[in-house]
Amino acid sequence: MTESVQLTWGQRFVWDILESLAPVNHYINLRFRVHLPGDATLDGVRGALHTLVRRHESLRTRFPAGADGEPRQQADPAGDLPVEIRETEPGRVRRLAEQEEERLWREPFRHDIQWPLRVSVVVADGRPRQAVFVFSHLAVDAWGCAVLRREFLDLLRGGGAERALAGWQPRDRAAFEVSAPGRKANDLSLAYWRRMLQIAPQTAFPTLREAGETPLFPGVGLHSVALAAAAQALATRHRVGPAAVLLAALSTVVGIRTGTDAVPLLLATGNRFTPVDAASVGTFYQAAPALIRLDAGSLAGTIRSAHQASTMAALRGQSDPRDVARLLGAVKTRRGVDFDLQSTVNVVPEPGSVRMPPAVHDVAALREMTASTLVSDLEGRDNERLKLYVHVKALRSRAVIELFCDSRYLSASGARKVLAGLELVLIEMLDAGDLTIDRVADLVGIAPLGRSPSCALVDNCWIDVDAVRRMVAGLPETIASQVFVDSPDGGPARLVAYVVAARPATPEGLHAALMGRLDGHLTMTPQWYVICHDAPARPESRAGWERQPVLAQGTGRDSEGG
Repeated sequence: MTESVQLTWGQRFVWDILESLAPVNHYINLRFRVHLPGDATLDGVRGALHTLVRRHESLRTRFPAGADGEPRQQADPAGDLPVEIRETEPGRVRRLAEQEEERLWREPFRHDIQWPLRVSVVVADGRPRQAVFVFSHLAVDAWGCAVLRREFLDLLRGGGAERALAGWQPRDRAAFEVSAPGRKANDLSLAYWRRMLQIAPQTAFPTLREAGETPLFPGVGLHSVALAAAAQALATRHRVGPAAVLLAALSTVVGIRTGTDAVPLLLATGNRFTPVDAASVGTFYQAAPALIRLDAGSLAGTIRSAHQASTMAALRGQSDPRDVARLLGAVKTRRGVDFDLQSTVNVVPEPGSVRMPPAVHDVAALREMTASTLVSDLEGRDNERLKLYVHVKALRSRAVIELFCDSRYLSASGARKVLAGLELVLIEMLDAGDLTIDRVADLVGIAPLGRSPSCALVDNCWIDVDAVRRMVAGLPETIASQVFVDSPDGGPARLVAYVVAARPATPEGLHAALMGRLDGHLTMTPQWYVICHDAPARPESRAGWERQPVLAQGTGRDSEGG
């Protein structure tokens, strides 16, 4: 048995997601089905699977806990993967394969004792017809699934020779990440994260919540040839990728819903930069922050912004999640906000040559294509750590998009409007040349959420000042307090807290206590603390507080950090 080693950055990123969703974390399992060639045999299928498991350590890696309780990756020696054989009649192959895929997908993996792969083969009339694959995301990402599908079919067709280019094995990848080149990549990513966190709003949804639905996180799916064709045409026109076009339209809709002109998102990153990366099966999937600045007068301007932001995120998406967590903590303390990082867009990379969308001859032809567009409800969820998750599974020959959302910010009916509206917006832009944000709002048909009248824009974050006042007043030692918004010397707005405490207090102590009360939504710690001996007769009077004897004042922050 090989020695266990630390997780790769991609494995650690996925592990943290699995832990946050446990025990119902099967949602991020990956799956696909393969229609087998007419001359395939069961022995041939088993032989191809054996070769794949031997070739790729990630398919036979378990994740037991080390002495410190942290997960480790343990690659088992090559062995035979258990394969379930399911027999049926020729006319029922597809139905049974779909049922098998659903059954295997719904069962969470026990990563400490199980290999991260399950396979079922559907047989009819003595011949294998379809193979069903289900993977833990710890073993593969979407790109890795495409690599495995291609290799599996090649093996079935007799291409048993070793590949011309071998990809990373997870243990080798983990060793690279602690090497000098790996640490350099990590440092570049952390520098990018730091720049983004220092300026980004704390949430993509700085609004009041509405009543939620059941399930709390509904899902909606879209299949559209028209959207893919329109995105491709606009991408050609604006010299960007189709994903940037879609990201711009989606960000504009989020901005309309939240009344903001800068939308912070986490963008999934594939991190396949070299031929060796591209040949690899393991999970490289991570995410990086992006701030999409909206141009109210021009969707074309927002497309340029989305292209620039997403390009930088893609280049800086590989990092050690533990270092990112430490950086988040430092910037959180420095800025006094709790980042929710709960709105993610995942555009799955599509390797290989895939049929391109049909040529766009005119807008009328595109509008005719919309007759085949399908918007459907997906199975919702009640435990989810995200406010918005957009999964773009395909964007070439057709658009396949899934949207899951916190119904307190976007209802199921609103989600259907958003997906259908994206198609309308892109086709209309192709026709009109450009669109204003008001025109996008009209086409999609969603209204802005409310915002408390006590909200103020402080340090690029919408903050409910009344909520901050309650937070300060709720500290155990607070006798009297008030929070004001000011702009010293005409500079940026800041929060100033005046506090009378029952015991001797310091700005540092107040700041540390308030950090534990942040909700990741509309609250922020003050930028300046003034500890007074007494409170004025009228606590709402700023002038009254300024006349009180001051015991201590300051930012409460360490001069270093963040």
